[in-house]
Amino acid sequence: MRTVVYIGLLLLIFSCKSKNNGVDQAKSNHPYVNYFYPYDSTPRIYCYRNIANGLDEEFHRIYAIKDQKGHHIVVEKYASNGRIIEALNYNYDSLTIIDHMVVDRKNHKTSSILLKNKILPRNKKEQTWFASKYPGHIDSTVILDELKRKVIKENINYQVLEEEKRKAIVFEDFRRLTMINIFNKKEQSISTTGESIFAEGFGLIEFYSKNKVAHFKLEKVISQKEWIQFISR
Repeated sequence: MRTVVYIGLLLLIFSCKSKNNGVDQAKSNHPYVNYFYPYDSTPRIYCYRNIANGLDEEFHRIYAIKDQKGHHIVVEKYASNGRIIEALNYNYDSLTIIDHMVVDRKNHKTSSILLKNKILPRNKKEQTWFASKYPGHIDSTVILDELKRKVIKENINYQVLEEEKRKAIVFEDFRRLTMINIFNKKEQSISTTGESIFAEGFGLIEFYSKNKVAHFKLEKVISQKEWIQFISR
């Protein structure tokens, strides 16, 4: 029940912020902006299903806002039970990360320390590096969260939602999570390599590990009203 109340308050706050955004004035100089999420102040929820395990789902709530710092696109990530996991705030002009919020299992939210903020390459030669640091789930530890990404395929035809084909870009992702003990400086790391696919007019439509143990694919896009009904069940 607390999770539903928390999410409801979060939706209300962000909905208030998203009014009068000046959507038509939003511009981006990123060469792959057409493959990113559309700039729209009306929230849309992307529903991903793990086709390697049909019971596993993930939801991304996506919406645009404008404030004194400019135009942004916010991506909130939720687990299959409707619990918010994290939120990424993208500067729309550059598509770099300007804020990363993480939420633990007790619904404590923390704004992470951004060490590297690039997450979407601008061309086939560039490898971006995103890195943030936040408190670990074990006392006296911090987590270093890293994502390195590069283009491996671009301008390919890809089927979206089993309805139509769109131009898409395939990125190779190297993800590493390092738990650091702040007292003795000991580290433990887990790393994975995978791919993510962004389609024109949609943004992220598919992501998976190289061994396909986890393979999430966009199943549908729903409205905020439908989303509220879902998390209130």
